[in-house]
Amino acid sequence: MITLNFYTLLIFISLTVLLSCSDNKKTQLTSQTINSNEGIAIDSLNFIYDGPKNFNLEYFPKNAVRSAKVKECEITEQDSSSRSIARNVQFDKSGNIIKDENNFFSFWFEGTVRGKYSYQYDEMGRILIMKGIPQEDSKDSIMTIWNYNTAGGLFSRDYYEFAKMLKPGADRHLPNTKDYEKYPTWNKLQSFQFSQRPDSVSIEIFVDKKSVNKENYQLLFDTSKKLRTVIKFENGSLVEKTDYTHEANSITGFIKRKINDGKEWKYKSRAVFNDKGKLVEKIVFNEDGSENVKMTVSYNADGTIKNINYDNTIQEFKYTYY
Repeated sequence: MITLNFYTLLIFISLTVLLSCSDNKKTQLTSQTINSNEGIAIDSLNFIYDGPKNFNLEYFPKNAVRSAKVKECEITEQDSSSRSIARNVQFDKSGNIIKDENNFFSFWFEGTVRGKYSYQYDEMGRILIMKGIPQEDSKDSIMTIWNYNTAGGLFSRDYYEFAKMLKPGADRHLPNTKDYEKYPTWNKLQSFQFSQRPDSVSIEIFVDKKSVNKENYQLLFDTSKKLRTVIKFENGSLVEKTDYTHEANSITGFIKRKINDGKEWKYKSRAVFNDKGKLVEKIVFNEDGSENVKMTVSYNADGTIKNINYDNTIQEFKYTYY
């Protein structure tokens, strides 16, 4: 009996050490402050991905969510054949999203989203870490880490997957079950590193610490500092140009993109605003100028979204509060 207890104790100590090492490895995967001049202001990154302010719909305006003291939002989605809860979002008292559960939630003109995600922020409200499961039947988790420079600019965004790694020397093209490690670990899939000049932004993509792609964006503004044009170069070649036309209550965006086969793809959309500057309509046009699809948005008195209607789909937003 004494011998059994002794070995039991040894096993317990061994497991404790292993778990401690595992926890230490996990704590290393956190956001870092990089001592570097490289980096980008978040506003500049938003110009690249979202265009001028309010040109793309912000589902949960942070100021409105914070002022209204929103704790949770449940979105019901209904079309001609079904009605379901498509999304549930939870917020902290600063208006930041801390949990986001999607069940085939339909993002405007981008398709459906599944999965459960959680978010962490610093005391200034900057996003640090996102962890999630991309779909309910997935066995693997994903994580994104945002790293900032000492001046507060975004230095890099790193993407990880919690999965079994391939063993050294394994066939990466046609692997079998024996080619994988026994236990899953956090593996860095790729890293996006950012740098900024007065009127341009560079995004370099790394895989296994090797640069695999470099994007450069020129941002052109008018005399009133409104974004007029975004020109995208990829590995030195012009691949896309987006022009924005500003009017009293609308902004029109026109994209020209070069496709791999040499053809040119065109995309025109318009955002229409109410007298408070909030997006109330988003319209996508066909090449002949006719309307392809329209999204309409209505708001509550506190500035939060009440419902969204497009393509025979209605999304209704129901809130609970602190």
